[in-house]
Amino acid sequence: MANAKMPGKFPRGPRTVPWNLTNIASSTVSPLSVAASTPETQRQGERKHKRASGPGATLADVIEHDALTATRHAYDAAASTYAQLFRDSLRDSPLDRAILGVFAEAVSAGGDGQVADLGCGPGHVTAYLDGLGLAAFGVDASPAMIELAREAYPGLRFDVGSMAASGIADGALGGVLSRWSVIHTPPRELPVILSEFHRVLAPGGHLLIGFSASEDPSHPTQVFDHAVAPAYRWWPDHLAALLRESGLAEVARTVREPQPTDRRQFKEIHLLARKA
Repeated sequence: MANAKMPGKFPRGPRTVPWNLTNIASSTVSPLSVAASTPETQRQGERKHKRASGPGATLADVIEHDALTATRHAYDAAASTYAQLFRDSLRDSPLDRAILGVFAEAVSAGGDGQVADLGCGPGHVTAYLDGLGLAAFGVDASPAMIELAREAYPGLRFDVGSMAASGIADGALGGVLSRWSVIHTPPRELPVILSEFHRVLAPGGHLLIGFSASEDPSHPTQVFDHAVAPAYRWWPDHLAALLRESGLAEVARTVREPQPTDRRQFKEIHLLARKA
């Protein structure tokens, strides 16, 4: 990839980046949001949050809001264990590294721009993207995850935030990464999140989304017993159709077949999509 700095080793601990970040350890407000968001995008985010619990909320809104709040608390409780389990996951997965490399090359070919790792967890993938030459930052709903990410990679930026109401300005990003970060999203809310991905991407920007595949096209969404919180699998063509409806055209997809040692025998899907 042109002008990319390939990582000499997989990110495991503190590293530095060439730009200056200030007060990142104590800030829970996205610097990009403050610098680039508009009053209208901030109002949009506030409306989305209020819809789930305000006077006009439906019973389904309240149930889903409570479920997502419970999911955040569950990840807070499991953050340290999760970080230990997945710290070396990229080292052990050449396929994932290749997929991330393709994503990084696509973003760079489109003119660079910042990349948001939405649902970044403890930050190891954000750090890997940085090693590929991308101006990557991480966002996660779990404050405990963000704290671990900041401790492990103090030279990078990590913010507590929501995928559904990021506050990032329209067209501010060259790329969005969402690997297994939408699996806890109730099906009726997924189009809202995909529309948010489209909004924050610049024209020509790329989204890479990873998820577990459902097994039956007649039931495109299937619930499964995730270790942390209830989660959903998606029929790949169905999710690709939702992307198209959000203005994101599929460019490529990968399918990883389940391996004998996998706890769950699910196919793993990555979809690469582009904003026109």
